[in-house]
Order: sequence, then structure tokens, then C-alpha cells
Amino acid sequence: MKYSICIDAVYAGVNPTQAIRESARMGFPAVEFWSWWDKDLQKINEAAQEMRVEIAACCTRLVPLTGQGKETDFLQGLQESMKAAKSLRCKRLIAQTGNDTGEPAEVQEGRIVHTLRQAAPLLESEGITLLLEPLNDRIDHPGYFLTSSERGFRLIQEVDSPAVRLLFDLYHQQISEGDLLRRLERNLEWVGHFHAAGNPGRHELDRGELNYPWIFQRLQKMGYPGLIGLEYHPEEPVGEGFKRLPELG
Repeated sequence: MKYSICIDAVYAGVNPTQAIRESARMGFPAVEFWSWWDKDLQKINEAAQEMRVEIAACCTRLVPLTGQGKETDFLQGLQESMKAAKSLRCKRLIAQTGNDTGEPAEVQEGRIVHTLRQAAPLLESEGITLLLEPLNDRIDHPGYFLTSSERGFRLIQEVDSPAVRLLFDLYHQQISEGDLLRRLERNLEWVGHFHAAGNPGRHELDRGELNYPWIFQRLQKMGYPGLIGLEYHPEEPVGEGFKRLPELG
């Protein structure tokens, strides 16, 4: 299993270039982060090239896909984000739906699909994959619209583009719905990336109820070829948690 370190979570408060260098020295082939617009992308690119580390993913501008009249703003933010991603040689952008507007679910779903269909040709032309991310609304993101991976898979199938896939966050989906492996066995072809953290608490992977050694073993047997993004908040020195990762797959 190959890991990507989410430096905004694992190295919260640490200078991004320092976090990239520390991750690389510990043997990780990739890093990712949330916002690109508040970072020095030139310095990040220089550090990544120096340490031979891939920038695996970052977020798009935070424009809600559920909101009425937000299509133009989202697409403009996407184009800005693609430009930033290209400067970093980054092939994945993470998008979130935004909160539930209170309108019928089918209305909000229709807006999401319509906007992502407009985005798809832009993404395909640049070789970038957009990752739509479900989040849990019980603990971390009250009011968020897309909590169900099943709904997410259905929306992606309606968009019908190889450049739009699901970001399956194992922590969030354990809280929202559980039964992770059966859901993935049915839908792995629609997954473009994974995030992982221990539950409860969103700490180290071996702290909580999720059996990550078994989950990662099953993902390997299913043929998942990509990265696992480690997006957790350490309770102990970062290096100590990393030392146990080989046992997790």
C-alpha cells in the first residue's frame, strides 16, 4: 500500500515545505493538502521536486455545488484550481458539495450533476481528476449535503466522465454509513482516491474501531492501484504513528 500524507492535517501548523521534506525523509512518495490559495506554490513545487515527492491532491475553490446560481462561480474556481494544480504537477482536485439548502434532494442533486457535466470536458482536456467527497454530518460537518457514498456513486455515474470520481474517506463513511468493504466491492471502479483516519477521534489509524490492516488487505485484493491519503490529527509525535504503518498494509 502506498500512502500520501495530508500535511494540513498530519503536520498542522508546520511550514508546508518543511512538512514535505519531513514526509519525504520518512519514505513517503506523496503529499497532499487542502487549500492551495494561501500557500506559496513555487516553494512547494521546489520542495516537491527536490525531494522527488508527488503532490497527490489539493482542493478546488470552496464554492457549493448545491447552491442555486453557483455554477459559474464553481467553474471559474475550478479553472483557477486546475491552473494551480498544473503548476504543481498535481493530477487530482477535491471538490465538496456544500451544505444542504433545504430544497428537495433531487433539486440539489440535479445542480451537482449539471455543474459537474460542465466541468468534465475542462478536466478531461487537462488530464485532471475531480474527486467528489462525501463527509459525515453527525460529528464533523453538520448540515453537509453529500454524506452517502451510495448517493455519491450514483451522481458520478450520472455525470459519466472518467475525470470525475469519488473520494472515499474511510473515517467519514464509517460514521455516516459503515459496511465499508461491501460498498467498495460494488463500486471500487468509481473511486479515485481514499482518505483514512482512526475513528472515533480522527487520530492515528490504529486508534479506534476500524480494522485498517484488513481493509487495506481487501483493497489490495480488489486491485486498487492508487494512494491512501493519511488525513488524521496525531495524538503522538508524527514519526511514532508512521512507524506502525507497515503493520497496516
